[in-house]
Amino acid sequence: MSARGPGTGLALALLAPGWMAFAAEERVHIVQSGETLWHIAATVAGDPGVWPQIYRANRDQIVDPSRLYPGQVLAIPDLEAEAAQPDATRDAASASRD
Repeated sequence: MSARGPGTGLALALLAPGWMAFAAEERVHIVQSGETLWHIAATVAGDPGVWPQIYRANRDQIVDPSRLYPGQVLAIPDLEAEAAQPDATRDAASASRD
């Protein structure tokens, strides 16, 4: 049993439908009907432009980033920490053009 106590996740889910926070490093979002990665990024980070970071964190369950399904549980990465790290894909593409 965790230090949070029983039912904590449920209470958070009831307070904020569509997403729950278990701990700072364990945030998840439960996809609701009609949501997109763009919308989720805007909701959880205040910046829709970070949707690719959410996609990369969930590639194991998102085949097409334009198709999400209600009930999917998406991990929400630490977007600030990830933004501070260089994008290896972008760096590799830049190096290949030089």
